[in-house]
Amino acid sequence: MPRSPHSKHLLFYLTLVLSLCPAPARATTIAPFTFDQLCEKANAIYQVQCVGCRSAWDDARRTIYTTATLRILGPVKGAAGQREVTLRLPGGTVNGATLTIPGFPVLREDDEMVIFLTGLDSAGHPWPVGMGQGIYAVFRDSAGRPKVAIQPGVNPSPLAKPAGGGSAPPERVPLEEFVRLIRERLKQPAPALQRNDER
Repeated sequence: MPRSPHSKHLLFYLTLVLSLCPAPARATTIAPFTFDQLCEKANAIYQVQCVGCRSAWDDARRTIYTTATLRILGPVKGAAGQREVTLRLPGGTVNGATLTIPGFPVLREDDEMVIFLTGLDSAGHPWPVGMGQGIYAVFRDSAGRPKVAIQPGVNPSPLAKPAGGGSAPPERVPLEEFVRLIRERLKQPAPALQRNDER
């Protein structure tokens, strides 16, 4: 039976996860990145909003995949004219059956984030760099100002520390400052963040 175009990519991640977790009691994880490494390895970095999520079984009914459509609000690295990007990641819920893979991000409609993406896989979809490490949630404070939540134990800090363990509350960084820190790592000029929906 021919493999899904995503099988090779999925097998790589699962093999990596399992190789890092030889004992059943050990938490499933992936080698932590630094913020510098995320910026360097990402083919594209965007501020996005999830505008659609759909989960379905693959043709062999062995794996559930979730297809998420992300509207690009502001490009930071990558093609400036692109309007949307589509991810297809393992996991999701179909008719009461749920597949959860530790370390893989769970995307929901209306979520806003800054996402660090790999190049395209054989099916034409990018993946988050470092799985959940490359997704930073964006929220609005009480004054409506956009800020980025940096979750300890998940996201690398802009201070270039690895995403190590910890139970501290998320760091909250203004979105404009977060983008400036990315551009600083990329040695890019730091213009005001331009949003696609403001053009």
